[in-house]
Amino acid sequence: MRYNVSALLKAPVGAQIMLTVDEGQHRIAEGLVVEYVRGTLRLTRTDQRVLAQGRVETQVPAECVRCLEPFNLPLSIRFEELFTLFPASPPDKTYHIGEDGYLNLDKPLAEQIQLTVPMQTLCRPDCKGLCSQCGQNLNEETCHCSDEPDDPRLAALRTLLK
Repeated sequence: MRYNVSALLKAPVGAQIMLTVDEGQHRIAEGLVVEYVRGTLRLTRTDQRVLAQGRVETQVPAECVRCLEPFNLPLSIRFEELFTLFPASPPDKTYHIGEDGYLNLDKPLAEQIQLTVPMQTLCRPDCKGLCSQCGQNLNEETCHCSDEPDDPRLAALRTLLK
C-alpha cells in the first residue's frame, strides 16, 4: 500500500493533508493477509518527518479459541507513526518516505494489526465451544454425552453426594 505524498514533502512545516485509505484484499506481510483496509489518515509535515495519525478498519482471518472455526475478525486500529524523509538507512530504524515521495504503509500497519489482535479470538461472545468428550461443535447442535464422569475411582465419592 504505497501512497504518493510528494506534495507534502515540498510544503512548509505544519502543512497537513488527509489521506484516504481504501484497499481490498492485500498481503501486508509474510503470513498476514487482510480482507480490506479502510480509513483516513492525517499527515502532518514536521521538520524532518511526517506524522501519520488516524484510524483504519480492517478484517483479518482468525480461528475461534473455543470452537476452532475460522472466521474474519474485524479490527479498528488507531494509527500513529512517524516517517523520516529520504534516508538511505535511517539511524533510528524508523519508517521512511523514499526519495520518490511514496509512503509505504504495509510494515507499520502489519505491526499495528499484530498488536491489536486479541490473544484469544472468539467468533462471537456467546460461543459454546466444543464438547470435551466427543468434540461436537455445541454452536451447531447439542451432543448426547453424559455430564456424569465415568471414572470408577470416584464412585464411592458419588454415593456420598446422594
